[in-house]
Amino acid sequence: MVQQLLRITTTPMRYELEVEHSKLEYKQTAPSASVEAKPAKLNIDSKTDTSVNIDTYEARKSLGIMDSMDFVKTNATESRQALTKQIGEYREIGNEISNIQNGVSIADIYRSKMTDSHYELYTAFLPSGGAELSWNPAQLNMSFEPSNVSIDWNIEENAFNFIPGSVRMKITQMSSVNIEYIGGPLYFPPSAREKITGEAAEE
Repeated sequence: MVQQLLRITTTPMRYELEVEHSKLEYKQTAPSASVEAKPAKLNIDSKTDTSVNIDTYEARKSLGIMDSMDFVKTNATESRQALTKQIGEYREIGNEISNIQNGVSIADIYRSKMTDSHYELYTAFLPSGGAELSWNPAQLNMSFEPSNVSIDWNIEENAFNFIPGSVRMKITQMSSVNIEYIGGPLYFPPSAREKITGEAAEE
């Protein structure tokens, strides 16, 4: 019978695997808005007020109250008319005096002129001219600015962050092979056994 001399045992390797899965992180920032509102505006600009102009010069002129230019012009016209009339009268008197040989005296001529002269009476309302009225209307400028709303959006870009996965191996026990000799001592040469133990060598 063959005796077993060696006992061989093996110890397997032990390890641990740590697996971290890949991740995709998504970050979204909420948008924000800046709102600026401008109210409606009505602008009213009144430049001038209503004005009324009353010109009473013609009424004053009919009363003899006039400026220097019209005064000179009126008097010149009246003087010319009075002079023309006076010249006509003097001409008539001269014509009548030329007939004095017919028994007509100068006193009779002047007496006749004075009795022939007559006056006309009439009713006049003064002042005879009216007032001139003129007016300038008021000026009113209006401008309207409508309301306005402006919105300024602040939108940030979405952020993506990718984290790759990883696998980590942790060895907790190394593998090994154990060889154990379980037989008796070996003698070489075999004849040495008898010398050491006193037992004959097995064949």
